Amino acid sequence: MNRSGKIHALLSTARVANIPSVVSNVWLGVAIGMFFGDVVDLEIPWNIASRLALAGVALYVAGNFFNDLMDCGWDAIHRPERALPRGLFSMRLYASLASAFGLLGVGLSASVNTRCAVVAGIIVASICIYTLWHKRSTWAVIPMGLCRALLPVMGYMAFQPYVDGIWPVAGGLFCYIMGLSLSARHESMEEPPGSVVVMARGLLLATAILMAWQHRGFQPGQLMSLAGVLPYLAWTSFCLRFRKKPVSKLVSGLLAGIPWVDWIVLLPIFLSLAGGGAGWIGFAIACFAIPPFAFISALLLQRLAPAT
Repeated sequence: MNRSGKIHALLSTARVANIPSVVSNVWLGVAIGMFFGDVVDLEIPWNIASRLALAGVALYVAGNFFNDLMDCGWDAIHRPERALPRGLFSMRLYASLASAFGLLGVGLSASVNTRCAVVAGIIVASICIYTLWHKRSTWAVIPMGLCRALLPVMGYMAFQPYVDGIWPVAGGLFCYIMGLSLSARHESMEEPPGSVVVMARGLLLATAILMAWQHRGFQPGQLMSLAGVLPYLAWTSFCLRFRKKPVSKLVSGLLAGIPWVDWIVLLPIFLSLAGGGAGWIGFAIACFAIPPFAFISALLLQRLAPAT
């Protein structure tokens, strides 16, 4: 693809390489809402799942266009190769796209139920806070982490009225984004502060613990959860060891690895359903296949456009 063309610029602005992980995050919430809830028939409600996945993608793309729009002045000095400083598109177009995708995301979530719409609204608020704040403070990573953490919550709320069954997953994704961001900010330093390195690694480890904690009280899952933790630890360790430099390579690898966070919960669900009723086969296969497929898709899409 012509990396100086408009199509590549739009794909880069949309961070298209990260879209598969957004779908995986939403599916995680849908799966937990069904499996750990009172849903006896595990036939996948594709109408609901697809609308929420599209809502998550729309909100994510809206946030990226809004972010680049608000960073236009900073990019003109520090990142002149980006689309807006190069004059490939107008600021009005980016504002229109950000608004359209944001409204689409909220509208799709509202078509499922009010609870999902409320979560989508909180995501929009988090996007705005992060975008307006992130050049001013490292702590802006908090609203950015909330944007990811709330994606499975939105999927979960399609089936359950309260968040008590999804908080470990939301917390795990939140810790992952925090750990990823701290790693990215300090790996480029000659000698990053030891406390920050320890905190970043601790957050990435906390991700595994919280995601595995999702299976508390589910007896078969207590041992099976280890099966999902191992791929996550393997890929994260690989990125921190062998993709450390340049920082963009580390960040791209950790972003592509977000579906492995989902798999910590979804793989044990698949294993627990192996040999179950015929009506559960599609649900089990989706739990098994969606995160690895999202991971591979992310790596392939990174060849088209950067993840960051």
